[in-house]
Amino acid sequence: MTTTVSYILKSSTNQTLGALKGILAKGESYAGSIKCEEAAMLAQRLYPDMFALPRQVQIACDTAARGAARLAGLDMPSFPDTEQTFAELIARCDKAIAYVNAVEDAKIDATASETLQIPMGQATMPMTGQQYLQSFILPNLHFHAAMAYGLLRMQGVQIGKRDYLVPA
Repeated sequence: MTTTVSYILKSSTNQTLGALKGILAKGESYAGSIKCEEAAMLAQRLYPDMFALPRQVQIACDTAARGAARLAGLDMPSFPDTEQTFAELIARCDKAIAYVNAVEDAKIDATASETLQIPMGQATMPMTGQQYLQSFILPNLHFHAAMAYGLLRMQGVQIGKRDYLVPA
């Protein structure tokens, strides 16, 4: 059996954003249990020049959804960056998962060997659809999800590797 670009994209999105939803739910529960305002937990950064938790989640979601759109030759989805609560971030994950899963497999798979022009700042980088998935979408999805995990863990949320790997 050949593993397709669409299968890898969709299964990775479902697993990673699904697990991120569970991590965020545990963060929300923890904030309530210690009577901490959500805004204070969400504002945390690992370092001053790094993004806070909401932006990490938004980028993880956008990477998956925009990656699916680019691979399928569709217009980029627009998800305004307005989330200010754990519940809103979980809903953002749900929207991204739903978007990726709704994209037609055949459209995604059609670009596996096709050279795409991927915007990188002011320039573009030519990559096949498969390279784009493996070298850009998946590493960025996992990086930002891992940063969200780290931000919650450093604040005392009782989460572990299993929470990161297994969808809620």
